[in-house]
Amino acid sequence: MLDQKLFGEKLRNHRKRLGMTQEEAAAKIGISAQAVSKWEAGDCLPDCFNLKAISDVYRISADVLLETESSGDIEAVSAKIEQLGTEFIWRASGGGKYDDDYHRELGEDLLGMWKGIYFAETGDKRIQAESKARGNLRIRGPFGMKIWDDDGVVCVIKSALTEGMQSAPETITAVMEALCSEDGQRLILALGGTHPHPKDAILSETGLPLHRLNELLLLFSENRIIEFVSDHREPGAPGYRISGHCGIAAYMMLAAMHILMKPNYEVSEYLTNFGEG
Repeated sequence: MLDQKLFGEKLRNHRKRLGMTQEEAAAKIGISAQAVSKWEAGDCLPDCFNLKAISDVYRISADVLLETESSGDIEAVSAKIEQLGTEFIWRASGGGKYDDDYHRELGEDLLGMWKGIYFAETGDKRIQAESKARGNLRIRGPFGMKIWDDDGVVCVIKSALTEGMQSAPETITAVMEALCSEDGQRLILALGGTHPHPKDAILSETGLPLHRLNELLLLFSENRIIEFVSDHREPGAPGYRISGHCGIAAYMMLAAMHILMKPNYEVSEYLTNFGEG
C-alpha cells in the first residue's frame, strides 16, 4: 500500500532538488499551489493525469515516484540502487528530456550510497563519526582499499588484485609507469569507453609527437588497456577506445592519482613510496 506521507516527502525533495517553490511547481503542473501543499503534506494523492504531469515536470518516472517502501534491509537497499539505475536508463532511452544536471545528481546519489555503505561497514559509530569529521578519503579493510573524493572520483582495489600484483611481470610495471606519465594521462583522457577515436583526432587532442603516440598505442593495446575498433558500423571507427577487458585499470590509476594529489602528493612520490603506504 502506498504511504502517502513518504510519497509527499519524496515530492517535496524532488521539487527542492529542482529549486522550485510550490507556486512554481503548481504553475508548471497546471494546478493550484494549495494542491501541491496537500500532496507534500500527505493529505491526499494526485490523480493519474496529474501524476503524469508531475513526472514530466520533476523529471522522474512515475514508478519511481510511487515506490515508497522502507529500505530497512539489504534487499530493499539493493532494490533502491537498482531503481536509481532504472531511472537513469528510462531517461537515457527517451523516457524524458535528457538532462546532464539530472544525471549528475543521480551519480551523486549513487556515490553517496557507496560512501554510506563504507561508513556502515566499519561497524563502529565512533569510528564512523571520526572518519566523516576528518573527511576520510581512503579506507583499508579485508576487502581491499577504497578511495574517493567529492568530485565523484572512485577507485576500489581488491586485496586479491594487490596480492596478485606482487609478482607481476616487468611488462605490468612498464604499463603502470606509462599510465602515470604525463603523456599516458593525455592519451587516456583523450579516449572514452564508448565510441572509438581516430588516430588523427587523438594526435590533435593530445599534442603528442607521432612516434610517442604510436609507442603508447602499441604498449596499451598489447596489454588490453585500450583496443582498436575496425568495425565501420560503430561511430568513429576505425579508431581506439578504452578496453572493456582491462581498461578499468587506466581509470583506476587516474582516479588514484587524482585523489592522492589532493593532500599534496605528487605522482612520482607515490610511485617511489608505493611499498611504504
